[in-house]
Amino acid sequence: MNSRHKKSDRFILTLSFFVFLIFPLGCGAVGPPIPPENIGIEATIRKQQRENAQSEGTLSQDRGTLVEEEAVELPTFYPIGTR
Repeated sequence: MNSRHKKSDRFILTLSFFVFLIFPLGCGAVGPPIPPENIGIEATIRKQQRENAQSEGTLSQDRGTLVEEEAVELPTFYPIGTR
């Protein structure tokens, strides 16, 4: 009976080792965070414009210029309920 407990204890120990080994690998994202300015269509357009300007040799001096969005008028906000 003692050898059976040793086998089950070894199995549980091995299983718990693999669980704790694999668990951190499944949590979170791998790599550094990506800023939101580098994601989306606008970022792709800016990247293509920079590549085109570099290939033409006329790199713009003003890199901080962003595409301005059109102002969208939102309807007036009326609260639905009060607490």
